[in-house]
Amino acid sequence: MVYSNRTRRTAALLLGFIAIGSAVAGAAEQFQVGQRWVFEHKGPRPGSMEPDAIDGQRIRQVLSTALEQDKPTWVIEEGFTNDPNATSLLYVDHERQLTAFDVENDQGQAVTFVYDTPQPYQVPFLEPGQEKTYETTLRLSAPKFAMPTTSVIKRLPDETIVTPAGEFVNCQHYHTTTKSTMNIKIAKIPVTDERDQWYHPSVNGLVKEVYRKGPIKFLAWSCEGYTSTSVLASYDVVDAEAITRLAGPTDPNAPMGRSTVGKSKTPSTGNRAGWFVFILIAVATVLLLRRRVRPNTPAQSDPVENDPVESESPVS
Repeated sequence: MVYSNRTRRTAALLLGFIAIGSAVAGAAEQFQVGQRWVFEHKGPRPGSMEPDAIDGQRIRQVLSTALEQDKPTWVIEEGFTNDPNATSLLYVDHERQLTAFDVENDQGQAVTFVYDTPQPYQVPFLEPGQEKTYETTLRLSAPKFAMPTTSVIKRLPDETIVTPAGEFVNCQHYHTTTKSTMNIKIAKIPVTDERDQWYHPSVNGLVKEVYRKGPIKFLAWSCEGYTSTSVLASYDVVDAEAITRLAGPTDPNAPMGRSTVGKSKTPSTGNRAGWFVFILIAVATVLLLRRRVRPNTPAQSDPVENDPVESESPVS
């Protein structure tokens, strides 16, 4: 199987979206359609397996809301100006818990991942010094994908943070350590990361985040760790009718109409190759590494060649 640079890049991005659920405080006000946070970003995309810096702006905005059992659920979009190949749509319930998220590529194709147990969106409400552990499994129903995750979140002493958007006194400081396992057919690959996040109620969100990706090692292959930083540059609220999608559908209500929030969703298989690109985060990485480890092994003797995944149409 031959993987294009675009396919490998998209696959690596998916791990970044998987990491977005780890860790704004539960006692804070609810979200409002039109809220928009723009950050100055330095370093790689948080969670990506590729340590290439993208820098530029990181943008979050509340696109829409809907009622689920008479309680609101928000759709929050996130994207990066210097990495336009994919965006995410986060489904956040009335308790500010992340229940699921869509990953969209630059062609408008999307796939939905669901948490067995909803996770705090950004950070939970804790008193200074308190610590809490969250366990869940991130799943994709078709094709099947599971990623068990444990996050330990601790609130540290409040701090004053100075950003391009202003000075924020008594920011709530949270430290999160997350351990996940990429549980795929032929291997289990441990993944670790840490986040320091500073939240302030005046912007109903984060003013700064420092993300640290731990190194990954599998057989003879390894990926270096890295650090990326996002600092709030501006915060505003625009009229709901003036919201413009960063990518994908132009109708801000489209994500809510496309799926049922908080429930398992099965993506369409009309474009099999298009959906397959998102699953490569688990499979392509391992297959490529196995070939690096055994460069002199004849293709016909490689047991991976008999893997059902290899029968899929190549993605270009």
